[in-house]
Amino acid sequence: MAINVPNPGTYQQQLGQHVTAFRDALQQLLNDAAYLNSMGGAAFLTAAPFSLSQTDADKIMQTVGAVTPNAAVVTQLNNWLTSSQPLWGGQ
Repeated sequence: MAINVPNPGTYQQQLGQHVTAFRDALQQLLNDAAYLNSMGGAAFLTAAPFSLSQTDADKIMQTVGAVTPNAAVVTQLNNWLTSSQPLWGGQ
């Protein structure tokens, strides 16, 4: 027998909130990547006022800068988010 079973409506609402937060975070990363790429990528990050090391700037560009709308992983995540729409009701 299951223990501590949540209220089904509350649980579904919670799942929807988590998926919506994930979707919003992905959109923010897409926006960050678009900004970094439009500003010149690693060269922008190594110049003032950031003045990051080349290693740090390259790492940021490899992780955040690679988040583009047609990157394979982003396409897969967007497909998953679309399939999860019943949980978040198009919020």
